[in-house]
Amino acid sequence: MAIDVKLLLTRAQCDAVTTELDKRIRRLDNKESNYDYQDEVGSERATELNDELKGLNVRIANHDSYLATLTEGSTEYERTMDARRKDDDRRGDILAQQRKRGGVKVVLGQSALKETQSRSTSLEEDKAAVVAHRATLAA
Repeated sequence: MAIDVKLLLTRAQCDAVTTELDKRIRRLDNKESNYDYQDEVGSERATELNDELKGLNVRIANHDSYLATLTEGSTEYERTMDARRKDDDRRGDILAQQRKRGGVKVVLGQSALKETQSRSTSLEEDKAAVVAHRATLAA
């Protein structure tokens, strides 16, 4: 929806609107920078978590296969069981981190960045319309 700049009858009114729009644009630019940084860091971390989880799942499967070949209670069995427990605990930690900082959070952050960018574009268009209208008004 286009704004009705014809409602602004003086250059002072145009200046007041432009000043407020500049404030809004600065706030959104700051938000956009924050979201952009969060997206960069979050995407890296989410990828790292996904990669580590894949590796742990393979190791746990390998432990399970190896355990099936060992005699229960033997030293090697106990050592492998301990390693499997550690890997399983780490997998639990990663799953918890993914809930806090994983793909869902990153995608929602990307959506917020996109929303902020579209709002900034809209405000810039409004400001340009006001500035153009101001130029048509008598001093």
